[in-house]
Amino acid sequence: MGLTSRMTRDEYMAIAALSVTRLKEIGRSPQHYRYCLEHPKTTDALTLGTATHVAVLEPERFERDYAVWERRTDAGAMAPRRGQHWEDFLAGAQGKTILTPDERDTAQTIAAAVRADMTASPYLAAGEPEVTMQWAFEGRACKGRADWLTRRADGMPVLVGLKTARDCRVFAFGNQAAKLEYGMQWAFYFDGYLACTGHEPRMIEIVVESAPPHAVATYIIDKDIILQGRDNYREMIKVLAECEASGEWPGPVVGEQFLTLPSWYYPAMDDIGDLDLEPLR
Repeated sequence: MGLTSRMTRDEYMAIAALSVTRLKEIGRSPQHYRYCLEHPKTTDALTLGTATHVAVLEPERFERDYAVWERRTDAGAMAPRRGQHWEDFLAGAQGKTILTPDERDTAQTIAAAVRADMTASPYLAAGEPEVTMQWAFEGRACKGRADWLTRRADGMPVLVGLKTARDCRVFAFGNQAAKLEYGMQWAFYFDGYLACTGHEPRMIEIVVESAPPHAVATYIIDKDIILQGRDNYREMIKVLAECEASGEWPGPVVGEQFLTLPSWYYPAMDDIGDLDLEPLR
C-alpha cells in the first residue's frame, strides 16, 4: 500500500489489484470486462502512447528503452521485419520496445511541444513520473498509475495527467473525456492518492494534439467532475461485485429488445405528408 515512483510497467501490470482502465469495461458490459481481464491487449497506439509519455516525462529513459527499426529497401520503403537483418537488429535491441522512425519522431516532437508550452511546462519542472498508488476500497485492492506528481509552492500535491487528442479545444476534449470516461479515472486517482496520503490532490490534465502543430492545453479538473466520476466508478465496482458473487457476466444486450435507429434515418416532419404510407400488418 502507498506510493511508489518509477515502477516499471511490467511490475505495475503484475500487481493483482483493480485498475480503472479495466473497470471502465464494465460500462460496456461485464462480459467485455472479463474478456479484457483475461486477454490483455497491446496495440501500436498503446506503444506510441507509452513512448510519448516517456519522451515527455522521462526523456532520459527514451534511448534506453526504445530501439528504432530504420532499415529501408532499395526503393526507399521500410524494410519488412523479417530475415537476418531483422534478427540481428532484435539481438542488438536486447529487449527494447521497437519503434518506427515516424513513431520516434512523433513522440519526441510532442514532448518538445509540451515542454515548450508556458502553461504546461511549470507543472513538469519538478516532480516524480509514473507514480504507482496502491490502496483498498471496501476490502478490494486497487491500483493506479499517475503520470506525474508535483507540488505547488504552498505544498499542495498535484497529480498531472498527460493525454493526446485530435482536438484539444475545451468542448472537443470535454466531449472526448465524457465519452471515454476520463472522469472515472480522475476520481479513482484522486481517491487513491487521498487513501494513500490523507491529502486531497489538485488534478491537472495536460492535453496535446496528436497531429502537428501539436497544440497544448492545460485543464483544471474541478470537484464536480471528481464527484460524478466517483459515483460512476463506484457503481461499476458494485456491478463487478454482483457479477463476482453470481458468477454471471452478461453482455451489453440482455434478452430481446426493440431496435432504435438514429433520428437522421427518418424523414423530417415536413416531408411526412409527401410519403405514401401503408399501415403495418
